[in-house]
Amino acid sequence: MCLAVLAVGAGPLAAQAAASTPPPVSPTFPKRIFYRQFQLPLKPHTWTLYNGRPGCCPQSYWAPSHVVSKGGMLRIQTYKDPNYGGRWVSGGTSMARLVSQTYGRWVIRFRMKRAKGVGMDVALRPNGSGTVLDWAEESSDKGAARRVETATLHYGGTRVHAHVTADFTKWHRMTVQWVPGDMTVRLDGHIWAHYTSHVPSSPMHMVMQTNVGSNGFTGVMPDSTTPSKVALQVDYVAVYRYH
Repeated sequence: MCLAVLAVGAGPLAAQAAASTPPPVSPTFPKRIFYRQFQLPLKPHTWTLYNGRPGCCPQSYWAPSHVVSKGGMLRIQTYKDPNYGGRWVSGGTSMARLVSQTYGRWVIRFRMKRAKGVGMDVALRPNGSGTVLDWAEESSDKGAARRVETATLHYGGTRVHAHVTADFTKWHRMTVQWVPGDMTVRLDGHIWAHYTSHVPSSPMHMVMQTNVGSNGFTGVMPDSTTPSKVALQVDYVAVYRYH
């Protein structure tokens, strides 16, 4: 069952993140516990790099080599990989070993090239089963335009959606703030998704991934118009503790 959308973007947001710096601390989120600008390769004992066929995305395949951290940027790459028979291969990573907490604020600054058939997702997931919040997701059938991000709160068999419109080939800052009984998602400081029902209350961690084809609900495969290499580019990740 899909419930009504809680919040919808009112139109294109032209604002672009002004600088490559995370938001300051606040009384609600008084301590920044993690900040990374990806100058060095990810350490496998602290970041979990995905490998194999994901359960969410049956037409995708993930390889650790497709998650590249260097030069001040994280690139989660999708391309036809000769090491895998020339198939489209994507990537993903989890922060569960680094930061798993109840409540807090997570921030990323990101962009992604237009590419039919290539989608992306940034989510908060529980350490086991339970509620999931996809707070920056674009299905592969939207990749050719790269103009719509979706937030979806998954609980049980229910999905509650919100949407926002902007040019996501340009840099933008996406933020999720989670406090007891309340979750909000902001694009460049503007609230566009707000959840007050079925809000989780147990530890969650952030994941970032790309995919081709279906994400389990919708999607298309890349075609002749798709660039040979597409990456979800992440300038930084910042995480704050709830007071």
